[in-house]
Amino acid sequence: MRSLVNTFFTLLLVIQLQAQVSLDTDKEFASSEQEIAFSNSDSQMGNNGFKFETFTTGINSKYSDYGVGFFKDKFISFSARKIGALAKLDPKTNEPYTKLYCSDITYEWDLRRPLLFSHILNKGENLGTISFSKEGDRIYFSKSSKEDTQTFQLYTAIMNPDNEGEWINITALPFNSTLYSIENPHLSKDGRTLYFSSNMPEAIGGYDIFKVTVKSDGTYGDVERLEGSVNTVLDEKFPHTSLDGKYLYFSSNGHDSMGGFDIFRSRNTSFNYVATRNLGNTINSLKDEIAFIPATKTIGYFTSDREGGKGSYDIYKTNEYIVDQNVTGIIRDTETQILLSKATVVLLDANGEQVATTSSNLDGEYTFPVDAFVDYTILAYKEGFERNSISFDTNTNLVSTFEANISLDAKPAEIVETEEKSFIKIDNILFDFNSDKIKDISTITLNTVIATLQENPTIKIDIKAHTDIQGSNQYNLKLSKKRAASAMKYILGKGISKDRLTSEGYGESQPLIDCTICSDDQHEQNRRVEFIIVRD
Repeated sequence: MRSLVNTFFTLLLVIQLQAQVSLDTDKEFASSEQEIAFSNSDSQMGNNGFKFETFTTGINSKYSDYGVGFFKDKFISFSARKIGALAKLDPKTNEPYTKLYCSDITYEWDLRRPLLFSHILNKGENLGTISFSKEGDRIYFSKSSKEDTQTFQLYTAIMNPDNEGEWINITALPFNSTLYSIENPHLSKDGRTLYFSSNMPEAIGGYDIFKVTVKSDGTYGDVERLEGSVNTVLDEKFPHTSLDGKYLYFSSNGHDSMGGFDIFRSRNTSFNYVATRNLGNTINSLKDEIAFIPATKTIGYFTSDREGGKGSYDIYKTNEYIVDQNVTGIIRDTETQILLSKATVVLLDANGEQVATTSSNLDGEYTFPVDAFVDYTILAYKEGFERNSISFDTNTNLVSTFEANISLDAKPAEIVETEEKSFIKIDNILFDFNSDKIKDISTITLNTVIATLQENPTIKIDIKAHTDIQGSNQYNLKLSKKRAASAMKYILGKGISKDRLTSEGYGESQPLIDCTICSDDQHEQNRRVEFIIVRD
């Protein structure tokens, strides 16, 4: 959108400039050097987690001006501004009939003097919202009926491939009807879905937002009212998707709006539209705010009849303050609060769909980038532990980090039975170097043994400790006996009866791997503590 004006639009503007009739007066336009920030502090609604700064634009007149969107690096609007001295008045608004205009956009996203967009489209009736295909070769636009200047119908047209700037094959959409109005067309980025507002009989209120599939052969699917939390028994109008397609912006005088129409945002999921939120009092006022149009992640435009404007409706530019957001947390063992590394952590959205997966680091930490105003669930699991989850919502656009810590309960250790022996299967017990002091991380393993003993109150175990072949036989035997006794002491300290436990050390006499020149891994496997079930 910030690219240089292309050849096509240069030619188009030359044609338009030649045909342009002088407007009433240069004083009609606001100066981009005179932007004024607006405050809505008189409203009772808070900022709702959003923060906007709002400014006038350079194209407002003393008549009604409405923003529409973008086409070929131009800003498109429709306006009742008077062209010539004998402009025909709409008897219902007492303003001139609305026409389509296009404006240059500066690098500061200000707007410059509007020019008539198309003499072919700008006929006698009111023109309203217009939407363009991604390639710019097809349009959908709304035009009032001749019988009722405030009842609109939808039309489509294509650009003449032999005459750029000329729209041909103007065709009414097949679901038009003189019995109701169809307004505010908006085509999705992929060109497959056309959104619009209508008071057709299927609406649950006055005006609802509908959608229809645009098929590859140019035909249309069934008209569907948007499911989810968008439509109310009052009016919803001006649908417009976000740049990434995740959200639908729209205006409504339902949803407990502040005054008339407010701007809302609803999240698009695979099921329906959820989490509808008012954008708050830093953009909405006690008057009408309609037709929100995102330009970048933070810059957008909207239309309002708020106090202090130049005409009955004016176009405003807005800058949203957004911070990059993430959720971070620590995975711990529930009983010991020891940090758990290599736990699998999964981020789920409100529909249970997986958004991302990661593993906790050596400090038990994880982090995910997240979006604002979404209900999430964090699921964590690790071998030897029960799964656990925690839910949270990112209920603001202004907080950079959310915290969600999770504790995992260790599972009871497994009992394994073979022909030779029965034993409790565990990870190896780790000790400090040349010491019988149990490392903190191994207290989790010992707790799983305790849980198994508690679940099986009749079994007895013999704790057998072994060393590797490094060091003297006498030293290794003494060290192993102390390590076996240390493990037994820990278990006794957790309430297991002494008559269920025995311990013994075997030094290096019973290696798991018989080697004379052993690798570090072989030494580690030979250093072990076994929990053998004593058979009667």
